[in-house]
Amino acid sequence: MFGLPSVRLGRPFGIPLEIDASWLFVFFLVAATLTTSYFPAAVPDEGPLVYTVLGLLTSIVFFGSLVLHELAHSLVARAGGLSVSRVTLFVFGGVSQLDDEPSSPGREFLMALAGPATSLVLAGLFWGASVFAAAAGGSGLLLVPLEYLAVINGSLAIFNLLPGFPLDGGRILRSILWALTGDQLKATKWASRSGQAIGTMLIAVAVFGVLGGNFDLVWLAVMGWFISSLAAGAYRQQMTRSRLADVPISTIMSTPAVLAPADLSLEEMGHTYFLAGRHTRYPVVQDGHVIGLIDVERANDVPREQWPMTTVAEVASRNLEGAVATPTVSVESVLSRLEPGGPGAVLVVEDGRLAGIVTRSDVIRFIMDIARERPLS
Repeated sequence: MFGLPSVRLGRPFGIPLEIDASWLFVFFLVAATLTTSYFPAAVPDEGPLVYTVLGLLTSIVFFGSLVLHELAHSLVARAGGLSVSRVTLFVFGGVSQLDDEPSSPGREFLMALAGPATSLVLAGLFWGASVFAAAAGGSGLLLVPLEYLAVINGSLAIFNLLPGFPLDGGRILRSILWALTGDQLKATKWASRSGQAIGTMLIAVAVFGVLGGNFDLVWLAVMGWFISSLAAGAYRQQMTRSRLADVPISTIMSTPAVLAPADLSLEEMGHTYFLAGRHTRYPVVQDGHVIGLIDVERANDVPREQWPMTTVAEVASRNLEGAVATPTVSVESVLSRLEPGGPGAVLVVEDGRLAGIVTRSDVIRFIMDIARERPLS
C-alpha cells in the first residue's frame, strides 16, 4: 500500500490475507507501549519477562481482532456477489480490497456495517470474559488484558463509525446518500468531503495538543492527514470510474493488435516487443489462433541465459478466461481484469476475429487524456 513489500499469511475463508511491512511498525509500537508502560502501571510488581510476554500476546490478539473486522467486510461483500482480491493489514489498520464497487446502496450499507459490528461483538465478548474472570477470582494478569481488548475493540468500532469516507461510517453515510439521491457519484462527493473535514479536525486537535505539550497527539495528526488524503482520492477515483462507464473499450483499444508468434524466442520478444513496443503484455498466436498472453513478468521468471532457447509459447499464460470482451462493453467494466490478479489484458473480439487489445497502459493513457481535457474536480 505504501510501496512496501507484503507477506502472505494464508487464505482464511479462501480470502488472501497479507501484512504490509508498515504494519510491523505499529505492531511493535503497540507491543512496546503495553510492555513498558500500560501493563507495569496496571499490574505492578511483575518482572520484565511477564510484561513482555503479556504485551506480545495482547498485541497478537488485538491484531487478530483487526483481521476479523476486515474479514467481516469481505465475507459480506462476497455474499453480495463481489470478488475480494485480498485483505491487507497496514500501518493504519486494515483494508479489504475488492475487484469492484457495491452495486446497490443496501449492499454497501451492510458491507460497511459488518466491520464495526464485529468489533463491537468482540468488545462485548472480551468484557464479558473479564467480568466472568473477575467473578472467578482471576488475577490481574488475566483481567487487565481482557479489559484492554474490550476497550480497544470498542474504540475501534466507534472510530470507524465516524461519518467520513473512507471510514466505515463514511461508507454508511455514502450508502444512505446514494439511496436518497440515486446518484453514487454525488453521494461519494459528499461522503468524501465529510472525510476531509474529519481529517482536518483531527489535525487541528493534534496541533493544539502538541502546542499544549501533549506530543503523543502527533499520531492523531498523521491519521487525520491519511483520512483526508484517502477521502479526496476516493472521490477522484469514483469520478474517473463514472466517466469510464460511458466509454466503450473500442475507443481505447490498440488496433490492430500486435501479435507475438508462438515460436518467437524470449530473446527476440524482449528486444522487438517489450523494449520497442508500447505494451508489457501481448497475445501469442499459433496457426492463426490466440493461445495465450505473454508479459514481462513471465519472461523475467525465466533465467536470462535461457531466453535464446525458450519460446514465448512455453511461458505464455494459457488461461484466457475473462480476457475476452466485445467492443461495446465499457472501460469501467473491464478494469478489474487489468489488475495484477487478473488476466492483465482484454482481447477485443468482434464477429469472431481479434479486433484489438486493451492493457493497463491504454487505460492510463486515456485517463491522462481526459484529465487534460476535463480536470477531475
